[in-house]
Amino acid sequence: MFHIFNAITSVGCLLLGWGVFFHGRRFGSDVLLLRRFVAAVFTSFACHQCSLGSILHPEGVEVFASKPLGLLCVSLIILCMGGTAIMGRKHHCNLALWVLMLATPVAFLQLNLVMMASGNYHPLFHWSELIGFRHSQPVFYYGRLVFVLFQLLFWLLSAGMLVDAFVFDCRQRAATPLSDDAERHRVELRFILLWAGLMIAGLVPMLFNSLLLYIIYSILVIVALIATAWGYYRLVRYLRARADGRLASVLIVRRLPKLLTMEQGGTTEWGVVLLCNPFFCGNPSLDNVAQALGVENSDLSDFLTKQGVNLVAWVSDQRLRHCAQQLSTTQRKISEIADSCGYHDLPTFTRAFKRQFGMAPSTYREKNHD
Repeated sequence: MFHIFNAITSVGCLLLGWGVFFHGRRFGSDVLLLRRFVAAVFTSFACHQCSLGSILHPEGVEVFASKPLGLLCVSLIILCMGGTAIMGRKHHCNLALWVLMLATPVAFLQLNLVMMASGNYHPLFHWSELIGFRHSQPVFYYGRLVFVLFQLLFWLLSAGMLVDAFVFDCRQRAATPLSDDAERHRVELRFILLWAGLMIAGLVPMLFNSLLLYIIYSILVIVALIATAWGYYRLVRYLRARADGRLASVLIVRRLPKLLTMEQGGTTEWGVVLLCNPFFCGNPSLDNVAQALGVENSDLSDFLTKQGVNLVAWVSDQRLRHCAQQLSTTQRKISEIADSCGYHDLPTFTRAFKRQFGMAPSTYREKNHD
């Protein structure tokens, strides 16, 4: 089972990485940086997963194996360099930084291959075994310690660069006007942080001589691969919609349900701060509704024209649909739902609801409550 899961994750990484690389060519510069780093990260991570097959020995499961650890470190470094680039930092343009970050892990991997070829590599099956080499083979003892310390150092440097870039990105996004790619960028950040956390978590199985931990970790990797493939599919839909001039409509349809759940305002997922949700307070204007949805006024106007409705009728329809959804899926009082959605007079809400759905709110709840 251990080898089966390793094979699945290795093949999955290669298919996803190179699938994104070749498929993304049709979108040109929009995903040029992304697809290069995706291919590099998932290729190195696939090599790491393949190398895990070498940790099984007749004596048991090797702990902190040099080759898998070195390849995992390389994967994390490439991921962090690519992640910082997507967040606006230019570390990936600095050749000296690439050499500094990758030279040591690559040198240790080459040394590991030489040691294994010469028969001088000694696998460890428990940390206590390393102490036994302190006097009998001091070169091996101190070499392994230096290797581990350098790996941890570069892990910390990579994580520090990623955190610094994330803080920088948050400040840049807060200081610039909202753009249509805000939601796409947020999704990219989530996946960068997901894989960074997953790679760091990959250290845990290496500390113990248990195959069960490796199998659990492989399952998590498979889940992350599926989620990443779905995220890329959504990115493709976003890029196609933008190329076809349908982006604003796609964003409105996608964001509207999330906006309607924010009855009291707040900060939306796409970065808009709402003191009051325009769908539930006062007389909504085209400016307020467009700003809340994170689109241009003209785009919202075109969307409504295609729907064949005016702004007031559309807002009223969406507000009442939200009220109906609350009635059918929650136990909230009807008066509370009405007040939260801007109907401060219950009879007015009841009349509007009956015009929309042909029945009173209480009757609708009785017929449709889950």
